Amino acid sequence: MFDPTVTFADLEWLRELWPHRLVVKGVQSTTDARDVVAAGADAVVLSNHGGRQLDRAPTPLKLLPRVVDELQGRAEILLDTGILSGADIIAAVANGASGCLIGRAFLYGLMAGGERGVDRAVEILSSEITRTMQLLGVSRISDLTPEHVTLPA
Repeated sequence: MFDPTVTFADLEWLRELWPHRLVVKGVQSTTDARDVVAAGADAVVLSNHGGRQLDRAPTPLKLLPRVVDELQGRAEILLDTGILSGADIIAAVANGASGCLIGRAFLYGLMAGGERGVDRAVEILSSEITRTMQLLGVSRISDLTPEHVTLPA
Protein backbone atom coordinates (compact mmCIF):
# COMPACT_ATOMS: atom_id res chain seq x y z
CA MET A 1 0.00 0.00 0.00
CA PHE A 2 2.74 2.46 0.88
CA ASP A 3 5.60 1.03 -1.18
CA PRO A 4 6.94 3.89 -3.32
CA THR A 5 8.78 1.47 -5.62
CA VAL A 6 5.55 0.03 -7.06
CA THR A 7 4.99 1.26 -10.62
CA PHE A 8 2.63 0.73 -13.53
CA ALA A 9 5.14 -1.86 -14.80
CA ASP A 10 4.29 -3.92 -11.70
CA LEU A 11 0.62 -3.69 -12.60
CA GLU A 12 1.38 -4.81 -16.16
CA TRP A 13 3.37 -7.76 -14.73
CA LEU A 14 0.44 -8.68 -12.46
CA ARG A 15 -1.94 -8.46 -15.43
CA GLU A 16 0.21 -10.97 -17.31
CA LEU A 17 0.04 -13.42 -14.41
CA TRP A 18 -3.58 -12.93 -13.33
CA PRO A 19 -6.16 -14.19 -15.86
CA HIS A 20 -9.18 -12.95 -13.90
CA ARG A 21 -10.73 -9.53 -13.39
CA LEU A 22 -8.21 -7.05 -12.02
CA VAL A 23 -9.45 -4.11 -9.94
CA VAL A 24 -7.25 -1.25 -8.73
CA LYS A 25 -8.42 0.65 -5.64
CA GLY A 26 -7.32 4.07 -4.51
CA VAL A 27 -7.48 5.90 -7.84
CA GLN A 28 -7.65 9.66 -7.24
CA SER A 29 -7.19 11.30 -10.63
CA THR A 30 -8.23 10.97 -14.25
CA THR A 31 -4.59 10.42 -15.19
CA ASP A 32 -4.20 7.50 -12.79
CA ALA A 33 -7.51 6.01 -13.95
CA ARG A 34 -6.37 6.15 -17.57
CA ASP A 35 -2.92 4.75 -16.73
CA VAL A 36 -4.11 1.80 -14.62
CA VAL A 37 -6.59 0.81 -17.34
CA ALA A 38 -3.83 1.09 -19.95
CA ALA A 39 -1.73 -1.18 -17.72
CA GLY A 40 -4.46 -3.82 -17.73
CA ALA A 41 -6.98 -3.05 -14.99
CA ASP A 42 -10.57 -4.11 -15.72
CA ALA A 43 -11.98 -1.74 -13.12
CA VAL A 44 -10.93 1.19 -10.97
CA VAL A 45 -12.14 2.09 -7.52
CA LEU A 46 -12.21 5.82 -6.90
CA SER A 47 -11.23 6.20 -3.27
CA ASN A 48 -9.46 8.61 -0.97
CA HIS A 49 -9.34 5.90 1.69
CA GLY A 50 -12.15 7.42 3.71
CA GLY A 51 -10.16 10.61 4.09
CA ARG A 52 -8.20 8.90 6.87
CA GLN A 53 -4.83 9.42 5.24
CA LEU A 54 -5.68 12.07 2.65
CA ASP A 55 -8.36 14.41 3.90
CA ARG A 56 -7.54 16.91 1.12
CA ALA A 57 -7.66 14.37 -1.71
CA PRO A 58 -10.44 14.71 -4.30
CA THR A 59 -13.85 13.53 -3.18
CA PRO A 60 -14.56 10.41 -5.28
CA LEU A 61 -18.14 11.45 -6.10
CA LYS A 62 -16.89 14.79 -7.48
CA LEU A 63 -14.09 13.07 -9.41
CA LEU A 64 -16.45 10.47 -10.90
CA PRO A 65 -17.84 12.43 -13.90
CA ARG A 66 -14.32 13.34 -15.09
CA VAL A 67 -13.14 9.73 -14.81
CA VAL A 68 -16.22 8.51 -16.68
CA ASP A 69 -15.36 10.95 -19.48
CA GLU A 70 -11.71 9.89 -19.46
CA LEU A 71 -12.30 6.13 -19.56
CA GLN A 72 -15.15 6.20 -22.10
CA GLY A 73 -16.43 2.75 -21.04
CA ARG A 74 -13.04 0.99 -21.23
CA ALA A 75 -13.32 -0.15 -17.60
CA GLU A 76 -15.83 -0.37 -14.81
CA ILE A 77 -15.74 2.43 -12.28
CA LEU A 78 -16.58 1.72 -8.67
CA LEU A 79 -16.90 4.32 -5.95
CA ASP A 80 -15.61 4.05 -2.42
CA THR A 81 -15.54 6.64 0.34
CA GLY A 82 -18.49 8.67 1.50
CA ILE A 83 -21.23 6.13 0.79
CA LEU A 84 -23.45 6.76 3.79
CA SER A 85 -26.92 6.33 2.31
CA GLY A 86 -28.87 4.87 -0.56
CA ALA A 87 -29.07 8.39 -2.01
CA ASP A 88 -25.25 8.41 -2.21
CA ILE A 89 -25.39 5.16 -4.19
CA ILE A 90 -28.01 6.65 -6.53
CA ALA A 91 -25.85 9.75 -7.06
CA ALA A 92 -22.83 7.60 -7.91
CA VAL A 93 -24.70 5.33 -10.32
CA ALA A 94 -26.47 8.27 -11.97
CA ASN A 95 -23.07 9.80 -12.63
CA GLY A 96 -21.63 6.67 -14.22
CA ALA A 97 -20.39 4.39 -11.44
CA SER A 98 -20.88 0.67 -12.02
CA GLY A 99 -21.40 0.25 -8.30
CA CYS A 100 -20.31 1.31 -4.83
CA LEU A 101 -18.38 -0.22 -1.97
CA ILE A 102 -20.21 -0.01 1.34
CA GLY A 103 -17.46 -0.89 3.80
CA ARG A 104 -18.41 1.68 6.40
CA ALA A 105 -22.11 0.72 6.45
CA PHE A 106 -21.10 -2.95 6.56
CA LEU A 107 -18.75 -2.36 9.50
CA TYR A 108 -21.27 -0.25 11.42
CA GLY A 109 -23.86 -2.98 11.00
CA LEU A 110 -21.38 -5.64 12.02
CA MET A 111 -20.37 -3.74 15.14
CA ALA A 112 -23.98 -3.06 16.10
CA GLY A 113 -25.42 -6.51 15.57
CA GLY A 114 -23.11 -9.02 13.94
CA GLU A 115 -24.51 -10.74 10.86
CA ARG A 116 -28.02 -9.48 11.61
CA GLY A 117 -26.64 -5.95 11.84
CA VAL A 118 -25.04 -6.28 8.41
CA ASP A 119 -28.31 -7.60 6.99
CA ARG A 120 -30.12 -4.62 8.52
CA ALA A 121 -27.59 -2.13 7.11
CA VAL A 122 -28.11 -3.59 3.62
CA GLU A 123 -31.91 -3.45 4.10
CA ILE A 124 -31.67 0.22 5.07
CA LEU A 125 -29.51 1.07 2.03
CA SER A 126 -31.87 -0.88 -0.24
CA SER A 127 -34.94 0.92 1.06
CA GLU A 128 -33.18 4.28 0.68
CA ILE A 129 -32.29 3.42 -2.91
CA THR A 130 -35.91 2.50 -3.64
CA ARG A 131 -37.29 5.62 -1.95
CA THR A 132 -34.78 7.91 -3.74
CA MET A 133 -35.67 6.39 -7.11
CA GLN A 134 -39.38 6.79 -6.37
CA LEU A 135 -38.89 10.45 -5.45
CA LEU A 136 -36.91 10.96 -8.68
CA GLY A 137 -39.64 9.25 -10.70
CA VAL A 138 -37.24 6.56 -11.92
CA SER A 139 -38.27 2.90 -11.96
CA ARG A 140 -35.02 1.32 -13.22
CA ILE A 141 -31.41 1.88 -12.18
CA SER A 142 -30.49 1.92 -15.87
CA ASP A 143 -32.66 5.02 -16.36
CA LEU A 144 -30.58 7.14 -13.97
CA THR A 145 -28.59 9.97 -15.55
CA PRO A 146 -26.51 12.86 -14.19
CA GLU A 147 -29.57 15.08 -14.62
CA HIS A 148 -31.26 13.20 -11.77
CA VAL A 149 -28.78 14.36 -9.12
CA THR A 150 -26.84 17.41 -8.05
CA LEU A 151 -23.33 16.86 -6.75
CA PRO A 152 -22.23 18.88 -3.72
CA ALA A 153 -20.19 21.99 -4.51
